Amino acid sequence: MLETDARGENHSYLSSEENFQTMRTMELENRIIPLVGDFAGDKALRAVGRYLKQHGAVVTAFYTSNVEFYLFQSDDWRKFYNNVAELPVDRNSFFIRAYFNNYGLRYANGSNARSETLIDGIQDLTSAFRANQIHSYFDVIKRSIAP
Repeated sequence: MLETDARGENHSYLSSEENFQTMRTMELENRIIPLVGDFAGDKALRAVGRYLKQHGAVVTAFYTSNVEFYLFQSDDWRKFYNNVAELPVDRNSFFIRAYFNNYGLRYANGSNARSETLIDGIQDLTSAFRANQIHSYFDVIKRSIAP
C-alpha cells in the first residue's frame, strides 16, 4: 500500500481519498466481485460466467494477481484458460496481472523493477490459447504490457 512507481507516485486505493471513494463506490455498486475458488476448477469461474450472462454483463477487468504463475506449475493453466474462455467478454475486457520479476528478465516496460503490473486483452489471450500459442507462463508475460 505504500509502494511507489518509478516516478515516486503511489497508486494504491488508499493513497488518496479520491482513490478510496472510487473503489468504495464500485464495491457498493457490486462492480467488484472478490472471487475465492479454484480458478482451474469447474465451479467458481463458470458460476460467475453464468451469472454475468444471465444479467447481460461482461467482464471488464479480471485481476489475477500472480495466480497464473502457480497454475503453470501443472496443467491447471489449461483448465483456467478454458474457464476464462467461457466468460462473457468483449474487446475491452482485460486481465490485470502482478508480475514478480525474480529472474532479472526484462519484459513489459523494460524496467528492472522487482514487480510490475501488466495488462492483457482477455479475448486476445484466449484466442492465442486456442491457437496453441501459449505454452508457458513467460508466453503470457511476454504478450502483456505495462499500463
